[in-house]
Amino acid sequence: MSKCLLAKRVAAWLCALAFAVLALVAFHPNVRPIFLLVIFVAMWVLFRIVGGWVFFQRRAELDKKIPVSSKELRKRKKKFFDSLQRP
Repeated sequence: MSKCLLAKRVAAWLCALAFAVLALVAFHPNVRPIFLLVIFVAMWVLFRIVGGWVFFQRRAELDKKIPVSSKELRKRKKKFFDSLQRP
């Protein structure tokens, strides 16, 4: 694993931690401490999964879908319109 990718993953974990803490603060006044811990862990895992998808997997999906040149765009349009059935 490259240092850049490792740094991005660590940053994603820290962002997930920050969002989990913010979510925990929203629930704080009315909940017992054990439930706060459960909520914190659940939110941390949830934000980590969503953050990982947004920053790592979704970007790769978008790179495949977004054409990088006009030549590629013309090729995809032609392929699409050729696949349509004509009446």
